[in-house]
Amino acid sequence: MKDQNNFVENLKKLNEYEVMYDEYLDDITSNAAVLRHKKSGARICVISNDDKNKVFSVGFRTTPTDSTGVPHIIEHTVLCGSKKYPIKDPFMELSKGSLNTFLNAMTFPDKTVYPVASLNDKDFANLMDVYMDAVFNPRIYEKEEIF
Repeated sequence: MKDQNNFVENLKKLNEYEVMYDEYLDDITSNAAVLRHKKSGARICVISNDDKNKVFSVGFRTTPTDSTGVPHIIEHTVLCGSKKYPIKDPFMELSKGSLNTFLNAMTFPDKTVYPVASLNDKDFANLMDVYMDAVFNPRIYEKEEIF
């Protein structure tokens, strides 16, 4: 899977992004690249290899200003429904009905991440859609009782 040139050329076709860095990673037998979204500045890491498992994660820098646990509370509350998925606990529904191989959310001292994985293309696309809507359109702004 070492065709790094073809990998990078395909990424360059994504006009909304610029390839900042690319490299073949021998230790994990993967092509890798870091892209920057031209409009927002968001950075995206793309890793391609022969693994059939598809993995996606969206993460945010959430450096706390104190020890009250606000980033961890926010991690849980954004998964309490969203604009497109206004149910009480979409995370639990996904756990019951998805073909996911990994489904979680994690808060670290400096960041919060929302990773998902699946072997099934349709399920993977649905997981990404639910998570992206959860983090960018959470119901926490409409439903005070979530807190």
